[in-house]
Amino acid sequence: MKTEISKGLVFSYFASKASPLQRKLVEEWFKTNEEQYYEWLEEWESTHPQYLPDSEAALLKYEAFLENNPQSVESYVVSSEEQVQVLPLRPTPWRKWGVAAAVMVGVMTIAGWFFRDNLLYQTHQTTFGETESLTLKDGTHVTLNANSSLRIPRFGFSQTAREVFLTGEANFEVTHQANHQKFVVKTDRNFEVVVLGTEFTVYARQRISKVVLNKGKVKVQYQEGNTQKHLMMKPGDLITLDNQNRLSRKVTNQPQNYAAWEQKRFVFEETTLQEVAYLLQENYGLEVEISSKPLAERVIMGSFRAENVDELLRSISELLDINVVRQGNRVQLTDK
Repeated sequence: MKTEISKGLVFSYFASKASPLQRKLVEEWFKTNEEQYYEWLEEWESTHPQYLPDSEAALLKYEAFLENNPQSVESYVVSSEEQVQVLPLRPTPWRKWGVAAAVMVGVMTIAGWFFRDNLLYQTHQTTFGETESLTLKDGTHVTLNANSSLRIPRFGFSQTAREVFLTGEANFEVTHQANHQKFVVKTDRNFEVVVLGTEFTVYARQRISKVVLNKGKVKVQYQEGNTQKHLMMKPGDLITLDNQNRLSRKVTNQPQNYAAWEQKRFVFEETTLQEVAYLLQENYGLEVEISSKPLAERVIMGSFRAENVDELLRSISELLDINVVRQGNRVQLTDK
């Protein structure tokens, strides 16, 4: 007899209240019902937020206490059966050290509040022309492209989700967890990528944003204007978000080409020279000047390796048969 998987049963699973048999049934059901699973997971999380201590409220309450009780530092109360008398404290050495210690604790508390992100998160950052590979504590492999940063929890992921914060570009190979814990890539571009076990590339730059899915299944959540939207992606999907977070979607036969930079390989598929100029600026910090609009619209086709930016510039010159002159961080592209 086949057991019906209901929303209530799945919610019990999320709350860790399901029996071993029920957990096994939900995990089997998940294999063919991922989209429904994600929808119910979001609904359950919205009504069961994690407890987070309100440190800011506690700090404000403490400051208000100090303002309303200034005498608490300067005096203490001695009581007897007949009277209550307030006596001034004598300026003893130990009291001076006590006040100094109290001030130091206050300063450290406030400093800890302002620098809490540095305490709670670790940041991996690459410079122009540099890439970095790292393996997270859950086994997920990440490769950061040039001029990018990834912020991860210093003391491990929470019980409900694995969240990281990306600026720039990175390729992810996410490790699946036995409890189906989702993996979330957050950006400062008003969109995030929600996954379980999959391989994808996220590009989150100032100009535009992209997500390319190589394997598995992901959901992209984004905000367009005042509206929250989401889109389920399949392998081969390429979505692009412009500066107003307007989304376009197409299918590519070789999604792995969008992470070719991991092997220091560059793949150009009808890529304009203007797009190449953006790549040189974002990945290598170069200021690129193209002599004319027709030249900027010329298209590059081809695939090649380049160990450094000079090799890349030389290949561009040969592919398009143009002049490429570099002086420091400035590059001029002109027709021959």
